[in-house]
Formats: sequence, C-alpha cells, structure tokens
Amino acid sequence: MQLRLFAIGLAMMVAGTCAEAGDRALSVPCAEAGALELSVPDDWAVDIRRHDPRMPPTVTLAAPDGLAQWVLTPVWKAADRKPPSTPAEIRSRVQRTAETLGAGASPLRELPGGLYFDGAAGQTPDPYTRLRQGMLKVGELTVSFTAMSADTRAADQDQLLNRLGTAVHRAP
Repeated sequence: MQLRLFAIGLAMMVAGTCAEAGDRALSVPCAEAGALELSVPDDWAVDIRRHDPRMPPTVTLAAPDGLAQWVLTPVWKAADRKPPSTPAEIRSRVQRTAETLGAGASPLRELPGGLYFDGAAGQTPDPYTRLRQGMLKVGELTVSFTAMSADTRAADQDQLLNRLGTAVHRAP
C-alpha cells in the first residue's frame, strides 16, 4: 500500500513538472508603459497585433487543436486614453460588457484586481461553446480579456484566470 501511495505521489509530481515545463514566458511590449509578462502554454500560437506601435496591442493565443482561444488587450494611461483603473470603474465596464452581450444576469465574479463573467450559450462563434470575459489591473496596466473554448477545453477558462493572476507589469 505504501509503495502504491509513493508511486502515485511520484507520478503527480512528475505530471506537475511536465505541465510547468510546457509553458513559456510571454512578454507583450506596451510602448512607453513597459511590458505585460505572463506564462502561456508552450504549444499555443501567439499573435500580437497593433495598428500603431504606441497603441495598446491585442494578443491572441490559440490552442493547437483550435478549440480554445484567449484574447488579451493591456491598456495604459496616456494623453489620449484613460482606461478603467479603480475597482468601481472596472466593475462598471465589465457589467456594461455583460449587458451588451446579453449576459447581464450572469453574476460578476471576482479575481485579484478585477472581475469577470461567464457568457451564456450561443454567444460565441463556432467551434466555441463557452465564453468568459473580464478585466483586471496588472500593475499600472488594465487588461481586458476574452476566453472562448469548446466544452472539451473548459479547463482552459480557469487556466487563463490563473495565468493572469500571476502576470506582472514590467515598467520601462
């Protein structure tokens, strides 16, 4: 019995190490505001786009099987924009987004520095069936996010929240 428990414990440690080894660090340049840094799955595609180098980037991460996608936009205060930065402003913006998507009845859920909601069925393009949207503060950045997945990849929704919870803002 003790040998079996030892083997199970060892297998869990190895599995945890392999999961962490499957991550890579992503640094998203945020012009004069520094960078947003977070860990992302190693095998996911990353696309960072912006219309102008001084503007906030949109980061799209996609699972290799195409059944999960995360979209992040870190925004910083600048002369021409003032993103929501207080808890009340973030709450108002997330609530308004939920109402716009027809998910106003969905409860807002807290995460460190922000809020999110889970959308109702039918609010995502195929092949996705689940939607999670929200906003949080990471240092001086306000990060909006959308996670979409198929039911078979539902755990990716929580994975994004965990990764955003450990993200950091590197000031210039």
